[in-house]
Amino acid sequence: MPDIVVIGAGLAGLRAATDLVAGGAEVLVLEARTRVGGRVWSHRFADGQIAERGAEFIDGNHTEVLALAAQLGLSLTQRSTIADPQGTLLDAGGRAVPMHLHATLAGDWARWEAAVAALQPTDEFEHGTLADVIAGLGASVLSRLVIGREVRTEFMLPPDEVSQRFAAQLAAVQQPGMRERHRVVGGNDLLASGLARGLGERVRLSTVVCDIDAEQGAVTLADGSVLRATAVVAAVPLPVLSRLWPQMPLELGAVGYGVGGKISAQFTRRIWRDYGRNGTVLSDRAWGHLWETTDDQAGDAGVLTNLLASHDGATFVALPEAPDVLVAEIERLFPGAKGLCGERVITDWTNEPWSMGAYSCFGPGQWAAAQPALHARHGRLWVAGEHADGFAGFMEGALRSGARVARRVATT
Repeated sequence: MPDIVVIGAGLAGLRAATDLVAGGAEVLVLEARTRVGGRVWSHRFADGQIAERGAEFIDGNHTEVLALAAQLGLSLTQRSTIADPQGTLLDAGGRAVPMHLHATLAGDWARWEAAVAALQPTDEFEHGTLADVIAGLGASVLSRLVIGREVRTEFMLPPDEVSQRFAAQLAAVQQPGMRERHRVVGGNDLLASGLARGLGERVRLSTVVCDIDAEQGAVTLADGSVLRATAVVAAVPLPVLSRLWPQMPLELGAVGYGVGGKISAQFTRRIWRDYGRNGTVLSDRAWGHLWETTDDQAGDAGVLTNLLASHDGATFVALPEAPDVLVAEIERLFPGAKGLCGERVITDWTNEPWSMGAYSCFGPGQWAAAQPALHARHGRLWVAGEHADGFAGFMEGALRSGARVARRVATT
């Protein structure tokens, strides 16, 4: 019998297991999927280009991710963080125009950034929402479209479901000029497979957990067998954990989760560049936000990734015809694109049973209520994952959380 059972072979679970094994513990990692990585999942096209189905960007101050990449001998791409309003399109009312032509945007955006910077991760801002902040700007309709789309892209939920405190918490761990600097060459999921390789047969794939008894440290599998351990690390998204752990505190079950997914389409030529554009489009339509995900990759071909965020995006990505509709929209924006389109890849995180959402997004009152339960020991169970760290929603948060839980388990 293992000393410790880790449920979930995403970055948090794999990091916790790796650190515990290094400390001499007998660890078993259980993963329901046929792969490791969780919401870090890379798609490899036939020509070698990569699209990230889940977590995509690494900030320059994501020290845990950068250290792990170096430890595994992985290279990172280098991306420019300079905004390009001339190459970016704003699609509103069926008409797409370069963002720099909208004179009201710059001033409204500056006021928005200043308003967010004024927020603090304190109790005073716990119950306000980003919708309240936007309402106080007096911004134009187009500016509200851009700001609202930015919020949905960042949090995967609309502004009225994002607490000011949580937004301030994320802003506090982000540094100007460091945002979205890197991807892993060959795919971000090489981080997970590298950790799993070091664990070897301790990682058991296609193993579904159906019940956790936190007090007894008992984990019941779908085949009816029961594993007992001195400690259980639950490193799965909270919506999934709520179905495995009947006694999960209500404060954890109340934590908001972003919804939606991604569609990536490869084109034999980067036709958007023929039009002098960079592939980024912000739209008032349900598909919302488009960008080139191969901006740091070689080759004539290129991949546009569509982030389907928040409730309208989650509804869209669940439609069987969604990829065809998206390609038709790209054809409207960049005539000639449809004939160049090849493979399309669709990922619906909301309806994926082992995720049930994109990543955590704390709404009004949820951050302060959840923190004690996220960091406490519950009988023999510990909670790990991006939702249990200040870098919530990022690979950095997952790794940090896994390492922190491993330290606490080892010293308990």
